[in-house]
Amino acid sequence: MDSVIRNVRLIDGTGADPVQRVSVAISNGVVHWIGEETARPRTTVHQEDINGEGLNLIPGMIDCHEHFTGDGGMDSMERLLGDSHDTFTLKAVGNCRRAIMSGVTSARDVGARHAINILVAQQTASGAIMGPRIIASGEWFQFPGTWPPTLTRAMNTTEELVLGIREMIERGAGMIKVGATGFRPNGDQFASLGPAALDAAVRTAHEAGLKIAAHCHGYEGSRQAVEAGIDSVEHGTYLDEETCALMAQRGTYFVPTMSTWDARERLGALYGLTDDQRTDLAARKENSISSFKRALAAGVRIAAGTDAGGSPARHGFIARELELMVDSGMSPATALESATREGAELMGIQDLAGTIEVGKQADMVLIDGDPLSDIGALRNVWAVFQAGRRVR
Repeated sequence: MDSVIRNVRLIDGTGADPVQRVSVAISNGVVHWIGEETARPRTTVHQEDINGEGLNLIPGMIDCHEHFTGDGGMDSMERLLGDSHDTFTLKAVGNCRRAIMSGVTSARDVGARHAINILVAQQTASGAIMGPRIIASGEWFQFPGTWPPTLTRAMNTTEELVLGIREMIERGAGMIKVGATGFRPNGDQFASLGPAALDAAVRTAHEAGLKIAAHCHGYEGSRQAVEAGIDSVEHGTYLDEETCALMAQRGTYFVPTMSTWDARERLGALYGLTDDQRTDLAARKENSISSFKRALAAGVRIAAGTDAGGSPARHGFIARELELMVDSGMSPATALESATREGAELMGIQDLAGTIEVGKQADMVLIDGDPLSDIGALRNVWAVFQAGRRVR
């Protein structure tokens, strides 16, 4: 159905100043016209008429780091290791709905056992499942000795890694993800793939026209991933100034996922943590914030991502991620852009989404409050539109 949203305050995601009392007309799922209500072209076609007075209209938000097969929570890792194929699938259906109802109309799923996320992405695209537009990596890859082998797919050689990436491509992956760092039992960081394997992984993904992300929780492995030409550094808990400068130079994206430690901190306050867990959490939080500030100062491109389902963070709370970014020094306007235009460019869907402009898909969210003065207003979702269809 065609629709029009009248008299709304428009924050279009392009970086332009907000415009008061604008009307936005939608036709066949696409933004058809933007302007003053008195100048809106009249039509004989029936339109759903929405009075947006007192509301802010923003682009549909984009979460660049989700795992829809996981629910989050304090026992998230145990569930990711122990749930069955059917349980993963059912959880993904519910979590997709939670995400889109929060205003997330596009997302990357950066790793699922059995590559279930590829099927989930196909089903949300077909409309069989309510959820965001998803670009999925399938399984993600590592060398032995980092994450538990049942959580990711462990490859022993560069040749196996390349074959695994090609398998995911054949199965319909829209992106690739690898693990570039790990921790030894004594807590020391190490670069888990190394330059040769990273080079081969990047080359294989790019030759197929796909972007590649790297899980990074260490200084050396993060630097090696950026040098290899990785498209995005995920988590980036330990980034030094040299790596940040290189990321800014090369246009490498940073997806900070600050919700991971924030959710663990809040849940830990409820359920308790051991002394070792508190020490580890405090270090991760401090280094995450420091790395974020270095990246921000260096001019690194930042896209929002929550790690919902892959950590204690839950789906549907992208607003909290943006609050943490603002608390760490980012302006509310830039934080909002990290979850709209920047996210769309990282996903490669900037011609479809990320901003509200004539000719683009009508992915939009009505917010009760001004996110440019209070980023927490993004919690107050009044309506969600995906490709012009109102889903909330």
